[in-house]
Amino acid sequence: MAVAAAPPPDKPGGNTPSTLPNPDQIVLPDIDEGEGGEGTGTKPTKTPIIDVNNSKLAQFSKKYAGATEFYVEMKEVSYGKDGSVARSIDGRAARKGENCYVSMATLGKNNKQQLIETLMLKNKSTWVQYLLFRSSKAAVKARSEDDIDLSLGTLIANKLPTQMWSTKVKVGPTEYYAEVYKYYSYEYTTCFTADGKPVYQFVRDLNEKQLESATLYKTIQVGSGTSKGLCALPTGTKTYTFNENNTLTDAKGNVFTLQENGTTGIKVLDKDGNDVTDDFKWLTDFFEMMS
Repeated sequence: MAVAAAPPPDKPGGNTPSTLPNPDQIVLPDIDEGEGGEGTGTKPTKTPIIDVNNSKLAQFSKKYAGATEFYVEMKEVSYGKDGSVARSIDGRAARKGENCYVSMATLGKNNKQQLIETLMLKNKSTWVQYLLFRSSKAAVKARSEDDIDLSLGTLIANKLPTQMWSTKVKVGPTEYYAEVYKYYSYEYTTCFTADGKPVYQFVRDLNEKQLESATLYKTIQVGSGTSKGLCALPTGTKTYTFNENNTLTDAKGNVFTLQENGTTGIKVLDKDGNDVTDDFKWLTDFFEMMS
């Protein structure tokens, strides 16, 4: 008897852009425009959404926010008051069951890039958080959390607003249907593909009346197999816990002592006093991350 093949994972949306345009290529409605107003010149108008439950944002949240397995890849750019890029982040997030994964590659004005990978594994009633050093096959227990809320809902919108407007937003040469809402002193504008997938989100500071950040959702995948194996410790990874007495303990209970060396930096000794520093090269990345 033939066995039916498993259905492919649900991938909301099709092809999306790979980069964020410059701010002058993003045409948003005027901040001060009245609800359902005329707009000004080439600026798009905003129209009140009578029932926010019928918005694309609400429909996306209803369909996908409770997904227990997904993968999201995004790029976020923060802008300075002069409109220049202050920081950019290439991020990935995944979830499978109760376990979650987040990575961020950050690039600042000094062009110094830092990659942080975090894995949160459910252990009874709490989540144990690890910092991953993938190339060294090491992971450091950072802390335990009583509650982890990593969902598609929180990645796209922390809270569904009670008042929204629809509009058209031009990003580069492409025009998108978009929805606008306000949250505290910020205005959020989310652009959607024709099939209801978020593709851009722009955040403007209502006090400064300027674009603060822009996010591109490169990939949103939902369903079995989409987490890409990211929600578990990589095979062969050794886990460690930092202790208050300047020591490390591995999963087998072996204790390693850290000594500061003015010439070579951190020196690591095993329980017999042997120098095992070469096995802990990832510590340089760890302390740089913590600084």
